[in-house]
Amino acid sequence: MNSIFERRDEEFNFKKRESLRFMVAAALGSGLLVAGMSPRALAQSGKYQWPKTFNVVTPVVGTANHSLAVAWSSKFQAATGVKVAVLPAPNGFARAAWLNSGEGRLAMVQASDYFDQMDAVQGYATKTAGPTDTRLIHMNMVTPWGYAVQGDSRIKSINDIGKGTRIALAKSSSFLVAGIEALLAYRNLSHNDVDLVSIGSYGANTAVLAEGRVEVTFTSPISGPSYKAEATPKGLRWLAVPQRQQDPAAYDRYRKFMAGYVPQETVAGVKSAIGVPMDHAFQANHVRANEDPEFVYQLIKWLDENHASYKGDFTHANMLSIANLVLFLDTGALQPLHEGSIRYLKEKGKWKDSYQKRQDQLVQLAQKYEKTYRDAMAAADKKGIAIEASNAQWASFWTEFRPANGISKPFAEEVLALN
Repeated sequence: MNSIFERRDEEFNFKKRESLRFMVAAALGSGLLVAGMSPRALAQSGKYQWPKTFNVVTPVVGTANHSLAVAWSSKFQAATGVKVAVLPAPNGFARAAWLNSGEGRLAMVQASDYFDQMDAVQGYATKTAGPTDTRLIHMNMVTPWGYAVQGDSRIKSINDIGKGTRIALAKSSSFLVAGIEALLAYRNLSHNDVDLVSIGSYGANTAVLAEGRVEVTFTSPISGPSYKAEATPKGLRWLAVPQRQQDPAAYDRYRKFMAGYVPQETVAGVKSAIGVPMDHAFQANHVRANEDPEFVYQLIKWLDENHASYKGDFTHANMLSIANLVLFLDTGALQPLHEGSIRYLKEKGKWKDSYQKRQDQLVQLAQKYEKTYRDAMAAADKKGIAIEASNAQWASFWTEFRPANGISKPFAEEVLALN
């Protein structure tokens, strides 16, 4: 599986070289001096000089986050004259690599992606996609994720899933794999107990359910493929995520794979999902930690002040809001914010001392994991070990290097243990 993702480096080399031209323009634009004034001084005078262009990395076409990016960036381009390219990446591993390598200036990340990246699991175990100190800029959406079946399915609850059940397994992103692993763990089933049908893409992950090729899939009710499946003759039914009190041991096994989600009733998406308890992910755009603070501040300010201009252009664009960003912080931030975003929240009177305490802890964790991973890559290079996700020798080396260098727990456990 992982070798597919490794081949992305070669497949997108040309695109990355082309993107460098845009990134140079963006860098020059964000740091341009006009009449001897710094970007900060220009902003304070109401004359902030936007970069000429920048790229936003999203999931594939048809996903809610891709549609959202198209909605706001179109209005942003019309208002500012800045050229914004929306780049749909094939999977979460590529989104991380494109942000880290500079192909994108913003990239969509949800907590489960971030946790897996910081642990360098699966396709994140490469030179470009691995643990990196990136920072959250603004909240995109609070997205429900759950288990869907056909409307007339014999499966009424998670407890009806057993031996022989045909389940879609989309390997294009680690959190999709984790969703299935969590389901199996809850039911105490192994891969051999069920019929796992390998799926190549996120869109197909839902399409195969509507086609009857699988009985269960893990997907989001706000995505385009779910609306298409809902419109088929059999429609969809969603399985409620179980509560801990129903079976504490099973729930703990499930939650081990599903850290970083907030369980709550679904209020957005296809009609069949409304009111069903599901796990919800705070999905946000990230930038690199060293991104220009003025650019971040000006962008989140524009997105907030101009929300009315684009929130009607996509069904779920209303969720891109400061209110949801504050909800993320109140729930217990799972990723650190960029200093430009913090500056805007302070200006709005929304930043609290408790947020800053957690922010400092999250930054310290992220920097520790990034440094440890870089040290591991340097040590592996000296031993002639190829740093590739498909290389079992590298995977073994990283697994042994972590505890020997002060990392004894998964990143998610460390984050969830913060005060």
